[in-house]
Amino acid sequence: MKKIKNCKHCYEQFEARRSNHVYCTNSCKTKASYKRNDYKYVSGHYQKEEAGLKVPDKNTLNNSVVLEEKLAAIEKKISGVNLDSVKSTMIGTVAVDTISYGGVKKAFMPNTLPATKNDILLLNEEIKQIKRLMFELKYGGKVSIK
Repeated sequence: MKKIKNCKHCYEQFEARRSNHVYCTNSCKTKASYKRNDYKYVSGHYQKEEAGLKVPDKNTLNNSVVLEEKLAAIEKKISGVNLDSVKSTMIGTVAVDTISYGGVKKAFMPNTLPATKNDILLLNEEIKQIKRLMFELKYGGKVSIK
């Protein structure tokens, strides 16, 4: 199924053998690639321009000076913060949280606190002791149960 299309590079009409053909010939395809990738024609062939070392801009030097000034201003702001007041505020907050949550709850409502690992280990020991006593009562001898 041949269809008449326009070449993407030279804009001439051509008969496309497939639906995805967009260039009339391989040379048009190659030239379009050279154009897209910025190749230059140099005495008989195409060559991509080599990237050389850039000469530093005056703007770049000015930008670095501006950045250094901004950095100095930020450092000055940070050094102006009173760390002692921040420290005392943090200690006060931790103390109040500890007293209000842990201390008051432990004193007035100990049953509402979540179980700790130690609580679970103690319960496990008590269960083992009860099992041991039941076994001794049932069979009349001392046996170690793990």
